[in-house]
Amino acid sequence: MADRKQNWNERFFKSFGPRFRIDVANPIMGLGGSDVFRMYGATKQGNKFSLGMNESGRVEMNSDVSIDIIAGQKNDAKSTDIFIHSRSGTIDINVAQNGKVRIRGNNVEIDASESITMNARSIRLEGSDEISLQAPKVWSRGRKGNLVPKTWMQSVSFGSFIGADSLSGFLEKGLQEAAGIVDGIDDLAPELGSLAGKAGDLAKGLGDQLPGMTDQLTGQLQAFAEGPGAELGQSLQGSIGGIGDALKANSGAFANLGQGLQQITPPTGY
Repeated sequence: MADRKQNWNERFFKSFGPRFRIDVANPIMGLGGSDVFRMYGATKQGNKFSLGMNESGRVEMNSDVSIDIIAGQKNDAKSTDIFIHSRSGTIDINVAQNGKVRIRGNNVEIDASESITMNARSIRLEGSDEISLQAPKVWSRGRKGNLVPKTWMQSVSFGSFIGADSLSGFLEKGLQEAAGIVDGIDDLAPELGSLAGKAGDLAKGLGDQLPGMTDQLTGQLQAFAEGPGAELGQSLQGSIGGIGDALKANSGAFANLGQGLQQITPPTGY
């Protein structure tokens, strides 16, 4: 590919000493094409400044140190001193390294017809008097904080004398104590099971021995009835016989009691 022809006849170069010069129509190509004009300045320490325009229509202002734009010394207090207007594009303010973007004023307004988006690791709003959110709908979403939507327990206590912090502490303490009680029941579970087995065996043995004990007692009373106290013996024999029949009839209840104790299942943790 042939090199582009450079027209050096249109170039005008004027130097005002070693610290300032003007270069017009320099044919050397750059990123935006050749320069329409370029002004250069330099300090004794070597800090440079340039202001120029290239064939793409882009205007560039570059300074090694800083750029100050100051206006409004004689302007009306209600007038606009500096106006930056973008007709059909975006305005980008970019800090390349660790600097800050500051906007100071007695009143700062940000007005958007569609939306305002702020994205950062941490966003902080501080007001010495008031911070007000006004909109038909205000949403908050998060995992923790006092703007996170309330839980059910916080909702039912809203407006009462019970503070959310006190209620939360009470619930947390209650859950911890409940967990300790359940853990204690879990530790007693083997002992309760053993106790139920022993009580069942004892009740079952008592139920098995009651009929024999009743027969033995009835025989002794009959022998006593044949002696001098026949009438008393006959009366007691009828009474003891009724007691024996009742004990025989209910001897199964003791065995059932033992089986019921064996079926007890101690509660486990929640």
